[in-house]
Amino acid sequence: MGLQHRGISRIGYVWLRLQDPLLKSSRPFYLDQLGMLETFRESNRSYLRCWHENFNYNLVLESGNENQLIEVGLQVRDQHDLDHFSQLIQAEGIAVTTDDAGEILAGLGNSISFTIPGGQQLRLYADMTQSGYVTGFESPDWVTPRELRGTAAPMFLNHLALTSADPEVTIDFLTDILGFVISEKIVNDQTGKPLSALLFRMSREVGGQELAIFPGKNGHLHHIAFTKEDPNDIMVTGMYLRERGINIDSYGPTKQAYGNTFSIHFFDQFGVRLELCSGGRLTDTHPEFEPITWDESQLGRAISHYSQELNPEFLEHSL
Repeated sequence: MGLQHRGISRIGYVWLRLQDPLLKSSRPFYLDQLGMLETFRESNRSYLRCWHENFNYNLVLESGNENQLIEVGLQVRDQHDLDHFSQLIQAEGIAVTTDDAGEILAGLGNSISFTIPGGQQLRLYADMTQSGYVTGFESPDWVTPRELRGTAAPMFLNHLALTSADPEVTIDFLTDILGFVISEKIVNDQTGKPLSALLFRMSREVGGQELAIFPGKNGHLHHIAFTKEDPNDIMVTGMYLRERGINIDSYGPTKQAYGNTFSIHFFDQFGVRLELCSGGRLTDTHPEFEPITWDESQLGRAISHYSQELNPEFLEHSL
């Protein structure tokens, strides 16, 4: 019997459009270097998943005329949840589009889509085709598949970070309407208003976030984060990435106090910032639960415990 969980249950996928005819550059990077698995292809799309993922995909790459974030997919329990959220969102004066199963992406069930105050499109869906674990369900051997060894080989999608010109309004929508909970936040030293927040839906062992909001221009992606098992994996993977000439971001490998992860950030050849992370603050919602609060003056220490110096370029969106 499945878990009985109302509302949003998990972050499902991120869908990117890249200026890459026939995905000739992006597919080799995400398959051979990041170490994802291709579930299937369409003429201009590739559906990819992490090796520890049971569902069909975590990442959809689409060839197009520009590099952009198309949408973020979040899974809910059933059609009742889709109808419920549709009513709540429309009551806020936000238009909601309803799509039938298979109409938008292969293997995706009935869904609704809408634009959040930060300008990004979110899609809620109840069903997605399951491919099953590559290690199987019968007495599985939970080690990285042989064909992915020597790559980054992330276990599963961890979180998405989005930018917003008005973080407070975006955060309020995600918490008040979609039911997210703030795990940690960074606030303005003078006003106390949130500049950034880490938000989650499940109550345990999600690393303290499934969505993160950063200050910046509306409609953009800051980074995509994938899970590795422990900090040693981050260090070894960092060596793989550097050896292959991957552009490592200024922070990484590093301990990020904001979220309590050990992380490395790097870029694909289209400028998409990616993160591999392990650990994370384990949050358990209870009546006395309160988010961790960071002052803006402590931003450098929050992002990188070791350097404790703020690199403004890290706050820029990547797509």
